[in-house]
Amino acid sequence: MDNGRQVNTNIQLCGGRIMIRYALGRGAMALCLILLVASACAAKDVGQVISFKAGVTAQRGGQPVALGMKSPVGEHDVLTTDATGRAQILFDDDTTVALGSNTSLSLETVVAEGANPAFKARMGQGVARFITGKIVEKNPDGFTVVTPDATVGIRGTIFAVQVGNGITIVYVTNTTKEVFVNGILVPSGYKITLPQGTLTPLTPADMNLVAGSVATRESGSAGPAQLAPPSPVTGGVAGVPTALAQTQFGQQTLGEGFRQLGNASVSGALNSDVFTGSFSFQVNLASGAVSNGTMQSGNSDWYNPLTGGTGSISGSSLNVTGFTEPQMSLTGSMSGTASRTGSGLSVSGNYQITAGYPSTGTETGTFSGSSR
Repeated sequence: MDNGRQVNTNIQLCGGRIMIRYALGRGAMALCLILLVASACAAKDVGQVISFKAGVTAQRGGQPVALGMKSPVGEHDVLTTDATGRAQILFDDDTTVALGSNTSLSLETVVAEGANPAFKARMGQGVARFITGKIVEKNPDGFTVVTPDATVGIRGTIFAVQVGNGITIVYVTNTTKEVFVNGILVPSGYKITLPQGTLTPLTPADMNLVAGSVATRESGSAGPAQLAPPSPVTGGVAGVPTALAQTQFGQQTLGEGFRQLGNASVSGALNSDVFTGSFSFQVNLASGAVSNGTMQSGNSDWYNPLTGGTGSISGSSLNVTGFTEPQMSLTGSMSGTASRTGSGLSVSGNYQITAGYPSTGTETGTFSGSSR
């Protein structure tokens, strides 16, 4: 408002300039300010090309822009390579992304500074290798790559993604932290194939093919090997149990791939200072739910088994309660830890059995067991 008169503001985009008009009441006064906005409207540069082979393009503002050595990369660029093009891009946080031929990568979020730095990219096809930088050091959950079949969450690593023929393969070549693919923890030295969820160890051939597919400098006249698009997978899920060895069970409880592993039967011994008994239960390896729990005390006075135990494995924590035996008013519980081993699932911890009638008392001790 100006002396009771209404101020109307009209903002128009005029080519590469902004025109701002002010109309004051009924007066004929009009102020037109023309500002150059080429720099204001341009996407913020977040990195640059540090190595390439001709055939690399950025879709920027709806227009293709050919990229070469030291070309800037914008925060919302859609990067593509043709049949011969390859590129290596260094981002402001020291993240490095290498693109193989016939690859598309859409940058959705690249924020290197501030309280919540983040990197999110969407990959449509091809092969790309990622070496994470400072973003994951400041925000461990801030680095994500999305494909048609997978969401890859990275907390510090070197990994590669291959997309084609309706299949995504994630190669975790080196990590000191964690890589989750659709909620499945993929250990260093393994690859996972989606949507099947197959985990298998990396081979030397895998390592060489990934490196060759994103190389921008050829070695030898024959050039580097190229990673072909993934072949469609048929049949069941092979090789998963070995691939899960040495990884915490509770970190594997989400994701379609892990869900295919079904249930595990766990059994073992109950050991008190006096008695040796036994226990068993079923574990749903997708959800971590525990069911059909039984406990058999070694106390000959408590000869009936306790049944009906239920609980869960969450992270590495195991808790099972609800064991009962109505004739002697026995109740029981177990709490401890669970982890993946080379042979399957291992559990251990403490247990308690309490009697209410006709005799009373409490038996406590330790338990240990494994899946079979």
